Amino acid sequence: MTRRSRKTRRSVGLAAAATLIASLAACAGSDDGGVPTINLFGGASATGFQDLIDGCNEQADGAYEIVGNLVPSDADGQREQMVRRLAAGDTGMDLIGMDVVWTAEFAEAGWILPLTDEQAAQASENTLEVPLETATWKDKLYAIPKHTNAQLMWYRKSLVDKVGDGKPPETWDEMFEMAQELKDAGDPYEIGFTGARYEGLVVGFNTILSSYGGTIVNEDSTETTIDDKTTQSLELLNKLATSGLANRSLSNSQEPEVFAQLQNGQSAFSLNWPYVLSAMREANPDIAKDLAFTTFPSTVEGEPSKVTVGGMNFAISKFSEHPKESFDAAMCLRSPENQLKHSLTAGEPPVDETVFEDPEFKEAYPQGEVLLSALNTASSRPISPVYQNISTIISSTLSPPSSIKPEETTKELDSSINDAIEGKGILP
Repeated sequence: MTRRSRKTRRSVGLAAAATLIASLAACAGSDDGGVPTINLFGGASATGFQDLIDGCNEQADGAYEIVGNLVPSDADGQREQMVRRLAAGDTGMDLIGMDVVWTAEFAEAGWILPLTDEQAAQASENTLEVPLETATWKDKLYAIPKHTNAQLMWYRKSLVDKVGDGKPPETWDEMFEMAQELKDAGDPYEIGFTGARYEGLVVGFNTILSSYGGTIVNEDSTETTIDDKTTQSLELLNKLATSGLANRSLSNSQEPEVFAQLQNGQSAFSLNWPYVLSAMREANPDIAKDLAFTTFPSTVEGEPSKVTVGGMNFAISKFSEHPKESFDAAMCLRSPENQLKHSLTAGEPPVDETVFEDPEFKEAYPQGEVLLSALNTASSRPISPVYQNISTIISSTLSPPSSIKPEETTKELDSSINDAIEGKGILP
């Protein structure tokens, strides 16, 4: 290759890089005419969310303008993009729509700002307790809960009428008994559960463990809290996988597969998110008419289950040039009125308890009362700066659930998660 051709290629490469940087800057938006641009990353592409952005921009009356930026559709891809930009000190990020499990990691890295006492008071007003816990690290509120979620138990009314006198099971043991009765009678009997090697398995395991009163790490994530309750939880998961009452594809079942098993008439009971009802009305109206819901089954009779919350929180980037306006924008986007609108358009449950009492919400969410009850006794996944590692360890160690050896697996989890806390082993 000649010196000139190398020089030409280098010039072309530099020009391409300059074009890419300019393109990214353009995508992130810029302040125009003195109006601060609040660049939002995460949540902007949700159904109907642009209407909320437009409404808040109009309400701001020139104080700021929110610009929604596209991010990857999957949570891992979103986190990777955000981590790269935050680690580089990117001032083009203002408001970050974070998965509820990212708070400790982003706060510990110094990428997001803690809220002031006044801001924390505003963000906490009428907000459910567990969503607030997911936004907190080391006793400081770092984020503003946007929406939440919790799994329910969905069941076929006609089948429960046969074996439960119309009363759904309250515990896992009762669910196993009813499913076995249905199986013996030749009726649909399966228990739908997200048993694939992914985050859904972690959520299910954490719900079972929390319902037994157990946890995975201590409050400041300096050591594990794995104990006999972990072993009990693993025994229950293994029982589900080996009982003959779960779908044969349990170890490959994520939410869509669990929904399909219910839609196709295979499941009598299905542990899944609140979207099931509206989605089933479209997918299989006959099954939808036979569908009912209740709280997630308890592990201990007489004790409520502690379902694992999902959802999203808004955080303010440390590198934002407009932190005050970013907070104001976040509070507008998750105002009670906008939480109601978004729950109706996108099916994302509110974090403001007062919204559950709104007549429009009650009409659209017949499962709202049960959902609120679940959220009031809910749990969070481990709040830890190394959550990504912990999650990967749990999903890989428990997969497939049929291979779980409760006591051995308990020891393996304890050792591997402690290694993650100490910075050894697996990387996110």
